[in-house]
Amino acid sequence: MASALGMTGLSIIPSGWSVAPDLEAASAFASTVLHDADPVILFGAGPAVTALATAARLAGRRTTQCDAGTRTGEPGDRDRRLADFSADHCFVRSVAERDQLVREGLSAERVQVVGALAAECFDQLVDDNSSGEAGGDVALALTADADGAYTAAARELPLRWRGTPPEPLDELKRLRGAAVIITDDLAYQGLAAEMGVPCVVCAPARARNDLLERGAAFALEHPTALADSVHAARARDVVAPTRADTDASTLIVDALLRSPGDHTDAPDTPLPTEANHTGRTFGAAEANAVHAALQAGALNSTRGTYVHRFEREFAEWLGVKHAVACANGSAAVHCAIAALKLTAGDEVITTPITDMGALTPILYEGAVPVFADVDADTLNVTADTIAAQITKRTRAIIVTHLFGRPCDMPPIMELAAQHGLPVVEDAAQAFGATLGEHAMGTIGAVAAFSLQQGKHITTGEGGIVCTDDDDLARQLFLYVNKAFGYGDKRPDHYFPALNYRMTELQGAVACAQLPKLDEVIARRRMVAADLRARLQDLPGITCPSDPDGGLHAFWKWSFLVDDRVVCGGASELGARMRAQGVACAPRYVQKPAFECQVFTAWREHPVSRLPLTHNPRGDEDGPLFRREDYPGSVRGLEQVVVLPINERYRPEHVARVATAIRSAHEELTSGGC
Repeated sequence: MASALGMTGLSIIPSGWSVAPDLEAASAFASTVLHDADPVILFGAGPAVTALATAARLAGRRTTQCDAGTRTGEPGDRDRRLADFSADHCFVRSVAERDQLVREGLSAERVQVVGALAAECFDQLVDDNSSGEAGGDVALALTADADGAYTAAARELPLRWRGTPPEPLDELKRLRGAAVIITDDLAYQGLAAEMGVPCVVCAPARARNDLLERGAAFALEHPTALADSVHAARARDVVAPTRADTDASTLIVDALLRSPGDHTDAPDTPLPTEANHTGRTFGAAEANAVHAALQAGALNSTRGTYVHRFEREFAEWLGVKHAVACANGSAAVHCAIAALKLTAGDEVITTPITDMGALTPILYEGAVPVFADVDADTLNVTADTIAAQITKRTRAIIVTHLFGRPCDMPPIMELAAQHGLPVVEDAAQAFGATLGEHAMGTIGAVAAFSLQQGKHITTGEGGIVCTDDDDLARQLFLYVNKAFGYGDKRPDHYFPALNYRMTELQGAVACAQLPKLDEVIARRRMVAADLRARLQDLPGITCPSDPDGGLHAFWKWSFLVDDRVVCGGASELGARMRAQGVACAPRYVQKPAFECQVFTAWREHPVSRLPLTHNPRGDEDGPLFRREDYPGSVRGLEQVVVLPINERYRPEHVARVATAIRSAHEELTSGGC
């Protein structure tokens, strides 16, 4: 294998190299080792492999993952999937692994079945007289002696070998004669399968799914069951896979030499979209959870289990004490505002660049939305723009982390503390966004998240509200449940409130989606970094970036277009992108929220009229807020184009989008404005 892949023009990057797992460090490192190598071959998984693959691809090199497709159902699968998705090509051992990758969103033409790389080594030793003695003993091959109970249990068995060798392939000769192999390692499982030896996996979360399905491996749940599992494994007749006429390494090299360089989808091939399965992560986990909820028959969260489980698990994921699920993101914002116990005519400062569902709840709680301007480059409110709107009637501040980019929270929180104002974080688009050590949704008094169709994880519609404050948590719970005190000694309906409960069907999907969230965020960041690298050299284009000391969550990829450089600005560039089949939203929303009819004609509806009867602003005849007072909002909308990326974007999708943007940019800058 080493000699076959050590040919001119190839560079092998093993998984064990110690490299800082961020793109900048990996890019610098890659430039010192890659030279002119093309393609770059990778083995294994982990942050370093993923970062190196991304850096190599951005340097214009093809990347190939030769250890793709392994899935065990454990948390480590996240790193394996990220490594597989960061490469241009994947080689797998079996059809089952190829199908797994295709289900996860890789195009079938990028995945090739070549068989196990271990097979070549096995064939080289099959006639070696120094191989292990034939016999019916058990081989114990623990690579990490993390659980002494398994080792102790194994002492009762007729062991012929035990050890923790640094290179499993070097021990092939010792293992050949075993009747059963006990291990906790993926490599040993592969060796056992190649030799046709049954395998007992004493770390069940690391059992290879394909071997479990074939009956070639047994997952051991507890050390006390080791002897019985070994006995069952002895009775199992495992057939080694048929050897290919050509070994895996030769097939890999042949495919690499034949593969083209860069790839883009055909112009008429749709990009992955959040509107359907192509841009979502739905699979068997969600289907099984929904089926279980239906089988249980309790679809109301007051009698079911899934919604309560999601609340507990989301609170743990975010790092807060309380999380209350609700029907949708607008409900989440409404619950957060209601928990503050506002009175008629109170003012709540918010942003004019947001979804209307985050604004009308203010009116429904009898308060007056007061709009702060935004920074033209981030489209987020700032401490300065908020400070300009504070009056003696201000009772709360809402900050929206637009597109997943955190607002500059330290000065905002300092300002809020000076005035004794609670801060509500609208984190609907900011799952996983951070500033320093703080996740968005953990800084303010209360935070609202959305599980709408297009969010990082989704239940179609759905929301969840989070806080560390026990009293606020009580109010959130009551507001979701019509203010009925479930569990109280003498429950009653304590105040006017709505039924905002999440259903068990939504909760079931949410429980299946949550374990995928970190990976979804990581994939979106990979896509964002790839786009930035391909487009950051274009004059008049400003790509989104992480805030100082923080991380962007990239709900969307919003970039800015300077109309002094690009003729027609964001609107014309976006129109030309759409003409090439690349969906986008120039301006994001067509006008600031205060120019929508609900606010320009506020006297025409009781919900918007009544709060102003308790506030001096209601004495004004004309609009409460005027465009000329919001230069940041006006300029921000004029120059932004929003690209709906998602976790299913592959390098070829990014290349296609970047090509469309570059083409449109060239057309609009070639003659000058």
